[in-house]
Amino acid sequence: MEPTAPTRKHRSGIVRRPGRPAGRTLADGVIADRETLLNAAERLILAKGPSVSLDAIALEAGVTKPILYRGVGGRDRLIDALAERLSARMGEWVSREVAAARSPHDAVHRLVSGYLDQTVRERNLYLYVSGGGSGEDRVRGLLRFAELTAERFAEGIANFRASRGANPDVATVWSFGLVGALHYVTLWLLRDTNADVNGVADQLTLLLCTGFRLED
Repeated sequence: MEPTAPTRKHRSGIVRRPGRPAGRTLADGVIADRETLLNAAERLILAKGPSVSLDAIALEAGVTKPILYRGVGGRDRLIDALAERLSARMGEWVSREVAAARSPHDAVHRLVSGYLDQTVRERNLYLYVSGGGSGEDRVRGLLRFAELTAERFAEGIANFRASRGANPDVATVWSFGLVGALHYVTLWLLRDTNADVNGVADQLTLLLCTGFRLED
């Protein structure tokens, strides 16, 4: 007789075999895999704001809360997963923009504008991944989001410089510096509904490219 596959006990007390899918939706019984659950979370957060509860997300996905926990995890795990998805979209978009830049100034402006435009479009999701969690997990989550975003920015910056014969080794430090500046400008921008995104991008680009040098 073949040995029985080992089981694993979830924190909720549910015993399941390894590899068991996240569960089925309550409405039509379709498998609610991890991507389905994350899509539902993004959809609800974007529509309702960063304060939505896990209960509300489970309802949006059409599953029970234990199924949401089994497929994604608690709030901190959800924040990590959504931060990875958001930073990937931002990184890919900005990398394409930087690759098409005609000059270093244009590259900086495209990077800054791309970051600000993306965060405005996905305002509630950005606030959720950058301000969610609790205690040390909140700080860890914010640093993780910054790290993921900076890593993707660094690739675009390194490629831009290398293709023009410049040293690409500065890309990592530059990327973290840019993400740090952009994050706090973004938090201010998202609170000030009267701020002009294009004007903010122009002013931040001026700072990054010229520092405190006075205009001629």
